[in-house]
Amino acid sequence: MRLVFPNIGSGRVRDIETGVNRLYKAFQSTADSYRYTFQRPVITVGGRPNVVFLGNHSSGKSTVINHLLGSQPVQDTGVAPTDDCFTVLMYGETEQDFHGPAAVGQLPVEFSSLSSLGPDFLQHLRVKTRNRQYLKTVNLIDSPGMIDTAEGSSKRTYDFNAAVRSFTEISDLVFFLFDPDKPGTTGETVSVLSNCMFGIEFKLRVLLNKADTFDDVYDFARAYGTLCWNLARVLNTKDLPTIYTTYTPRPESRAESKLNLDGFDKHRAEVLEQLRNVPQRRYDSMLANVTSDFMRLSIQCSVINAVTRKLFFNRVRQASIFIVTTLTVFSLTLLPTYLFMLKGSNRFSFKSIMAYLLIFGITGICALFLAVLAHFKHKKLKTHLVSNLDQTFEAVYAEALVIGIRKDIRQYWNSIKSDVGALLQTDARFPLLRWGAKRRLNDAIYTTIPRLANKNRTGIKQRET
Repeated sequence: MRLVFPNIGSGRVRDIETGVNRLYKAFQSTADSYRYTFQRPVITVGGRPNVVFLGNHSSGKSTVINHLLGSQPVQDTGVAPTDDCFTVLMYGETEQDFHGPAAVGQLPVEFSSLSSLGPDFLQHLRVKTRNRQYLKTVNLIDSPGMIDTAEGSSKRTYDFNAAVRSFTEISDLVFFLFDPDKPGTTGETVSVLSNCMFGIEFKLRVLLNKADTFDDVYDFARAYGTLCWNLARVLNTKDLPTIYTTYTPRPESRAESKLNLDGFDKHRAEVLEQLRNVPQRRYDSMLANVTSDFMRLSIQCSVINAVTRKLFFNRVRQASIFIVTTLTVFSLTLLPTYLFMLKGSNRFSFKSIMAYLLIFGITGICALFLAVLAHFKHKKLKTHLVSNLDQTFEAVYAEALVIGIRKDIRQYWNSIKSDVGALLQTDARFPLLRWGAKRRLNDAIYTTIPRLANKNRTGIKQRET
């Protein structure tokens, strides 16, 4: 099977990719200072888009991939689980397979974040290079079949959700496949849909696969309705995504199918069109990721800075009180002692020395008391600020929230709130955010990124005319 991909104009595309890389590089130090991790910090200039296939072990992921690549099958298929690895299929003149840590070295720089998932995950990573025409334009990612029981999920030696999230962030299109026998969403499927799809819903395409196996229209309606109901329970979206009812054509498909497949062919054509346009989606996804990254970075910096400033000025106020109080106590004890010593002739007598020790003792006790009190008050203030981060966020973005400058600000905040809270509970030190740094962040969000997006839209219009 061969898809003809549109020419998206290499010069303009490279300008967009280079511009995004410059942005990430320019703000990497700011992200490091505030402990923010970019989703996709490096873009391969002239790189290929990535498409990932998710689903239960019998949903037909590998079969679809083999159909797209044509010729001899690349992935093993079967009703029972046949593979427990994430497999990245890439173009290569020489057909080779790479496993584990060696596989990471074969991948583009966008995949570098996979190393952070740990050695157990790397043992379940595979890269296959194949000399197939289709792979010259796109990388395909096959995933392990999701397990329907909590007991099975606990047997994985790595964080499966984190791995799925990493691949979906890297990818430009995410196909989630279900089959008629298992249209429910249980076990790992529920966990992935609930926790790994936030912020990337625009990439998600849900496929009810194997439509040629339905017994009749009632069987189709049952499976479709069950899938819709289950998706509505776990997806954090107001509206359900389009569900594409598809099948992988075989020579005997139409002869064996008990339903007319013409209606399903329309959905197959739409899915193929999505795949045909995936090079353009790479740049849509890239710009969406950089916008999301910089909005989250800006919010994280602003909220942490607001908390840090409150804690800093609280320290300054406490230090001022400490100094003034200590000097006052010292003066009040020193004056009567000095007057007392003036009456005597020997200022270095035993009584005089005891008086000096008394002065320093009282002052030291007062200083220690103030220091302990200040420490507990500072700790209490920090706990209060961390537990009420929403109030700090609303204070920082009060104007934007009231007049609706960016209606998505609260969604971005909700996606990083727990991470910000965890960071502030540690002993990590954060610098105060200077006005110039904040202005540069705003320029990137409201000027530079829209300029890159406009360049992308201009390229689309020129191709359409």
